[in-house]
Amino acid sequence: MNILYVCTWNIFRSMSAEYLSKKYISDNNIPNISVASAGTKASPESPFPQTLERLALYWCDASGHHQTKISTEILSQYDLIICMAEHHRDSVRGLWFEAVLFNEIAYDKTENVLDDTEYMEINGPDMDLDEYIKDIVDYIYEATPFIIKNIITR
Repeated sequence: MNILYVCTWNIFRSMSAEYLSKKYISDNNIPNISVASAGTKASPESPFPQTLERLALYWCDASGHHQTKISTEILSQYDLIICMAEHHRDSVRGLWFEAVLFNEIAYDKTENVLDDTEYMEINGPDMDLDEYIKDIVDYIYEATPFIIKNIITR
């Protein structure tokens, strides 16, 4: 099964999900699942250094990550498309593909995984970006076993 994680810029949430899933799949010798990530906007930007540092704590090296932008050609290569937020799912559906939310498949909840700008809109500009990135990478790490288990049992 080919899985694609989607967020906006493909440098934080979907990238983290990709590398954490690859690590989990490898560590647990799970066959026949490949994972990638893409963004709805993906322009040339580097991942947050804080994201790379946090992923490194989980033995994930995303330093060579290159952004990918979704397209019909990209989406057609995947059996399951997992989006971080409803607006990402809307973008995927706009290209005539089905998708599920990250939290739907992990925890059976219809809830977005917010990015830093969405979180800032809710919590104000004085938020601690480092702490937020750490929390989201940890959240994705903790959800990864549930994601993979639920994919296998689908």
